[in-house]
Amino acid sequence: MYQPQEQLSPIKSFLCIFISVMSAIVVSLGIIMLIVYLVFKPRNPEFQVNSAQLTFLTLTGNYLTAKWNIDIIISNPNKKLDISYNPVSASVFYSKDINQFGPISNIPLKPFYQPKKSKAVVRFETQVTNLFVSSGVASGIVNGQFHHSLQFGVEFRAFVMRTGLFHPKNSWFKVTCAPINFVVGSTAAIWDLERPVKCKI
Repeated sequence: MYQPQEQLSPIKSFLCIFISVMSAIVVSLGIIMLIVYLVFKPRNPEFQVNSAQLTFLTLTGNYLTAKWNIDIIISNPNKKLDISYNPVSASVFYSKDINQFGPISNIPLKPFYQPKKSKAVVRFETQVTNLFVSSGVASGIVNGQFHHSLQFGVEFRAFVMRTGLFHPKNSWFKVTCAPINFVVGSTAAIWDLERPVKCKI
């Protein structure tokens, strides 16, 4: 015997439609937010040693005298994030790893602010005079002078604060730029950067 289907009440029909519409809106908003996040996903700044010079290099036994002039280009690739660096410092060390022989020189740097999609050049000069260095560093420098190629490195440290859309937590950055290869320049007293060096966070 045929039994007619029970008709939904207007309230139930409205609730079904309302729930369906709200579900579609939530899903659509989720997709939109995901797309926006992927487009504006926070990215770390990029560091590169673009120019460097080593002068006044003298080694007497284990006592080192030298002066470094370093230019680091810092790029902020983010479209919606500004970055502040404060405090900032840098260290120069021998060879590829600061943990191998420790820093030769430490220097505080001026804090700075970097707007979105911009580049900044951090220039600094540091020198040592009759600094006692380990036998490993001394012998490495003597060998490098003989082969007209010396390797040093720079460690850049900063507390990074980011403001803008989807900004991550404030944090300390430690950036290593190594090895920085110096070769004899126009005169024997000047050592120039052989090629730009991309740094690693």
